[in-house]
Amino acid sequence: MRFNLSHSQQTSVKIDAHCHAYGFSEKELEKFREITLISVSEDYESSLQNINLSKNYPNIIPFIGIHPWMIRKYDEESFQKIRKLATRGKVKGIGEVGIDGRYRKLQGKQVESFERFCQLSRELNLPMNIHALDAWREVLNLLYRHDVGKALLHWYTGPIELLREIRDLGYYISINPSVKIQPKHQKILENASIDMILTESDGPYKYHGLNLNPGMIGELLETIARAKDMSVEDVERTVERNLRLFLG
Repeated sequence: MRFNLSHSQQTSVKIDAHCHAYGFSEKELEKFREITLISVSEDYESSLQNINLSKNYPNIIPFIGIHPWMIRKYDEESFQKIRKLATRGKVKGIGEVGIDGRYRKLQGKQVESFERFCQLSRELNLPMNIHALDAWREVLNLLYRHDVGKALLHWYTGPIELLREIRDLGYYISINPSVKIQPKHQKILENASIDMILTESDGPYKYHGLNLNPGMIGELLETIARAKDMSVEDVERTVERNLRLFLG
C-alpha cells in the first residue's frame, strides 16, 4: 500500500497516528503540514471530510468508520455507504471504530458494528485504528477471532499484561501527550516495547486542561525518549518505521 509521509526524503518525520483533522480550521491544518496525520472518522460525514481533506493535504492519511460514541448512527445503510468508500482506493484504513466498555447498554450494537469493520478490514487488507477504552481484552479477542492483520489500539491504558500479546500479534499502541499527567498511561509507556509504539494527539480534544493537537508531538517524542533512554531522533525514526509497518 502506498501512502504519503510528509517530507519522506528526510531522515525522519513527526507522526500523529490518531487525530480528527476535520475538527481543525484551515489555518490550524496549515501549521501541521510538517506532521504526518492519520485522520480518523466518527461517522459517514466525517469519513467523507477526511477523504476530501487528503486531496488538499498530502500529509493527511484518511481512515473511515463509525466511532462507538456515534453507534446510534450505525445501521446497514451507513455501513454499506462506508464500505463503498473503502473500496474506492483513496482510503488507507478503518477507524475510528471499536468498543467503549463504559456504555454497556449499547455494547451489543457496538460489538456488531466492530465485527463488521473487522471483516471489512480483513477483506480489503486495511489496517484498523481502534477505540477500546475499558474493553481492551474483548477488542483484542475479536481482532484475533477475525484474523485482522494490522491494528492500532489508540491511547492505550489497558492492562500491562496484554502488551506482550498485542506485540506478538503484530499490533501497535499509541502514546498520547496525556502521558505527562496520566499515571496509568505512564506505566504503559514504561512497559511497552518501542517497536510497538506510535505517537498520537487525538486532537482536537481537551483532556484535563490539555488542548490536545498535533503540535504537541515534538514534546511527546522527548517524553518517550527520556522514558526509553533513547535520543529523540532515534525515537522519531522508530515511530516512522512502525507507521510504515502498520500501514503495510
